[in-house]
Amino acid sequence: MKRKHVMLICFIGFILMLGWSCAPSIITPDTGVYHNLILYATSSKDLTAVYDATLAALAKLEFQVTGKAKEAFFAKVDAKIADGRKIIVHIKPGKENRTDFLIKVETFNREKSALIFDEIQKHLGVKAKK
Repeated sequence: MKRKHVMLICFIGFILMLGWSCAPSIITPDTGVYHNLILYATSSKDLTAVYDATLAALAKLEFQVTGKAKEAFFAKVDAKIADGRKIIVHIKPGKENRTDFLIKVETFNREKSALIFDEIQKHLGVKAKK
């Protein structure tokens, strides 16, 4: 009987951990969601505008761009923070004239992802909603 209770408690704990640890947390109610170490966002601007805004945002934040590539259907920007961690931004056309992009900072760093997102939004001319 005790073994069944232990197994049941472990199972319930596991389910609760899944529900709370993986739940997305909203960065802004408008366009960005942070989920599983990645910030997912959309923009009403086109791919080229988001790509240019990303490059400008990373330059303003003084992150070193280590790689960049752009074509009609996809763009990618790689950068490095002074402490050596990598930043990856993927940009692609979305549905309904929107552009989807994601920001991933190596080793769990929600604050830097949100900072980069806010700076991209500023360069796109989008006012942040608080």
